[in-house]
Amino acid sequence: MQINYNVTGAKRKELVNAISQKLNAPARYLGAPTFAYEVADYNIDKNGVVRGPINSELVNNLLGLHDFKAVTVEFDTPIPAAEPVLENIQVPNEAALGGRVSPNSDYEEPPVYSESNETEEAISLIIQMPREGFSETALGNLKGLVESKETLIKKALDTDSIPIIINEEFITFPWFKSKCSAEEVKAYTHFVTALCEMAKKQTRVNSTEKSVENEKYAFRCFLLRLGFIGPEYKTERKILLSKLSGSSAFKSGSAKHEEVSE
Repeated sequence: MQINYNVTGAKRKELVNAISQKLNAPARYLGAPTFAYEVADYNIDKNGVVRGPINSELVNNLLGLHDFKAVTVEFDTPIPAAEPVLENIQVPNEAALGGRVSPNSDYEEPPVYSESNETEEAISLIIQMPREGFSETALGNLKGLVESKETLIKKALDTDSIPIIINEEFITFPWFKSKCSAEEVKAYTHFVTALCEMAKKQTRVNSTEKSVENEKYAFRCFLLRLGFIGPEYKTERKILLSKLSGSSAFKSGSAKHEEVSE
């Protein structure tokens, strides 16, 4: 289906948030050149046009609970192929979703998380979760989980900063500053989603970071706790462990057998 809600700026972010809440799925901002969002199987472009599988329940929810009225509706338009927006791109100042628009830019979509110079760096992937559903305890747990594995997460994602930006609508994870393949996008999105789910379920979290000798083994154990169990997650585990040192199969890190990295 293709539904034009004809909304931009803050109203488009409200639309994205409503879709994210209804589908219980994180929103991903794709940056230049499309400036679109993706939520599960749905693409929301910069003009508020929603494309994805037919879902009358979603459409009714957007109208009944959020008062989003469609300008045009098309059900016979095939869903466009995903554009290669994650390859060889540089996100402009406004691409970080919320905040102020650069005076040198002709695009009027505002950023969501920071107005510092750091947002001017190229960020190929931004993952967001809806703020709704997170208690203060869950937010504290989320921060604690990240702090307890900060060094490993930074190395696994090849980044030097892993802030968690929270506002009334979204929890934003601007962690990914290098180009991402489709498989990496899937792995990183699952990782962030799993962190959020664990934060909601835990009663409390120990935020103290412990030093480890075998990075791969320690992080693989953490991934298994997050639910990356089974052959269906083998590729995701491999991606998330690929930049770490040691052996994922042996705690001592000195296996006599061939090392595995999943």
